[in-house]
Amino acid sequence: MANPTHKSATSVTLAPVAEKSTFAVFVSKFWIHGLILFLAIAGWVVFRFQQSQTQAKGRAESWDKLAAASTLDGMTRRVPKAEPAAFEALAGELRGTDVGPWTRWLEANSLLNQRKFSEAQAALDTLKKEYPGHPLVADNWNLGGEGSSLADAWIKGLAARAAWEGSHGELFANAAPAAGSPRVVLHTSLGDIELTLFADKAPQHSSAFLDQCSSGYYKDTKFHRIDPEMGVDAGDPNSTGADVAQWGQGGKDKTTPYLDTGLYHFSGVITAAPGSSRKESLTSQFSILTKDRHDFDGQRVVFGVVTAGMDIVQQIAGAAQATDGSGRPESPIAITGIDRL
Repeated sequence: MANPTHKSATSVTLAPVAEKSTFAVFVSKFWIHGLILFLAIAGWVVFRFQQSQTQAKGRAESWDKLAAASTLDGMTRRVPKAEPAAFEALAGELRGTDVGPWTRWLEANSLLNQRKFSEAQAALDTLKKEYPGHPLVADNWNLGGEGSSLADAWIKGLAARAAWEGSHGELFANAAPAAGSPRVVLHTSLGDIELTLFADKAPQHSSAFLDQCSSGYYKDTKFHRIDPEMGVDAGDPNSTGADVAQWGQGGKDKTTPYLDTGLYHFSGVITAAPGSSRKESLTSQFSILTKDRHDFDGQRVVFGVVTAGMDIVQQIAGAAQATDGSGRPESPIAITGIDRL
């Protein structure tokens, strides 16, 4: 296979943090990801070629195992997607097969998507050790004027991205809540979710939430809407009833004025559901995000963040949905109790 030659990346000028608009946040957050994206695409081209060659020879069993253990990425509908642990286990099971190295590569890609850079590098190091003659490891590509394997280039890119993100942390997460900020634990049948509130930056929203936690307002309410690409919605008093058509419609009589807190909608935050006007939030309904959703910035109010139990939130968000298209979970999970820490 001929080695492709690629042009050097176009430079991007970043605006000062104080001047960030939502668009600026997006640009400055993702410019360095271009290198990693290119390497993933290049790897995918090789992956598809080997997959077609292998299947043409009738050795498709291991590819079927990979397909059964993953779904297709929601954006490209091409790249297999699963949790890193699932790919790690499958890579061990399929070691020595044609699919083994690709499963290890997908493990690294999954870890990268979760910004677990050192773990992603470890997966690539394992790939190099287990399959030294594989095209991902042995073939040299002309990348920016210097020859390198895709695995080595990806490892180098991971280190560069980790260093860049480390020096631009405000673009990837809100600052941690102040010391002594109020904390609560939501108890569910799947496990506990610990929340820490930004009481200093969103005082009215935090106070209303704490009052309702203390009064038992949320007890036995359900996570009434779920979406793995967004998160979970909760806090509707209607969700304690049997009429599922009314879930998501309750609590609209209690509102709090909208507030610009300077907090962004990163994965893991708790954000108030909007009221009928942009200038207000519902004090009852809230969402916990499992993905960055900067389209919510300036539209909704972040007032807390998950500080433990994010795996529980992700389980709830990724559960099966009802077939009516409402986003309602097929088997709703309830908030069984709340404790103030």
